[in-house]
Amino acid sequence: MKILENIPLAEYTTFKIGGPARYFCIVKNDKDLLMAVKFAKEKKLRFMVLGGGSNLLISDAGYDGLVIKNEYMGVRFIGKRVIAAAGEMWDELIETTLTHGLSGLENLSAIPGTVGAAPVQNLGAYGVDASEKIVSVRVLDCSFMKWKKLSKADCKFDYRDSMFKHHKGRYIVTEVEFELSDKGEVNIGYKDIRDYFDQKGITKATPAEVRQAVIDARWGKLPDWKMWGTAGSFFKNPMISLHDFNELKKKYPELPGFAEANDKNRVKVSLAWILDKVCHAKDVAVGKASIYEKHALVFIARPGATADEVVKLSHKLMLLVKEKTGIDIEAEVEWVN
Repeated sequence: MKILENIPLAEYTTFKIGGPARYFCIVKNDKDLLMAVKFAKEKKLRFMVLGGGSNLLISDAGYDGLVIKNEYMGVRFIGKRVIAAAGEMWDELIETTLTHGLSGLENLSAIPGTVGAAPVQNLGAYGVDASEKIVSVRVLDCSFMKWKKLSKADCKFDYRDSMFKHHKGRYIVTEVEFELSDKGEVNIGYKDIRDYFDQKGITKATPAEVRQAVIDARWGKLPDWKMWGTAGSFFKNPMISLHDFNELKKKYPELPGFAEANDKNRVKVSLAWILDKVCHAKDVAVGKASIYEKHALVFIARPGATADEVVKLSHKLMLLVKEKTGIDIEAEVEWVN
């Protein structure tokens, strides 16, 4: 393993934005990772782990510490369980599970990034959260320099959240274990997916067909990653109380909301709908950063866009949503520096 210096980070993020890392390394195994973390500790450097770079906005000034690029690889199957290394590409893992006759992750298809991000972000889409399928997560506990296997309960999953987000720098994910189904079970309860099959006259969808439906739905409303810098959905859909939701419905009767399965007093509201129908925000832009015309939750960064422009755009939208609805929204994308 080599420790490199002053490596530009823009090429490692889907936003295509980011200044240089003071130090940078690629780790592929436990030995590499231990060496990297020890290097940072000896030099009293902060450090961050980089996977696919699909949920990051890195400062134009870069990162004054050590960036550890996680390239742990490998996938193995034990019955209905699949154990995937953190550096594996997420969408490729889903395709691999389907070829092994296992379903459960297909609703999460076409999400960019690596497996290591799944438990950290608690990836979710089209009615499924990654946490529903996660059994355990293997990590390096950097506080004690020990390897641990954390259970689903240990991870404290919530909507686009986990305990990893609240202990930044302590745990580095190396492996994730999922339990899937070998019975061809699918989840087509989400409206977009249900409508897709209704239009095609398909009454009993296969997992592969659900995957294709999700891919078609996502790419129908997301920008071309090769053309524009983007991180997909920039904000989380806000969770509000049932009372507040009912009050907003009086003002905006068509506001979509989805009751929480585990808490009927919380409602997840569609921020894309609010940005589009209430805030009329699709024309809002700051410099070369703007909202994508086909999806109000998605930012695009044209060539030459800066992190500062993206941040200013996000702040404008936060203020606009607060002014119109009283809701405080927060970024799903992680801001570095």
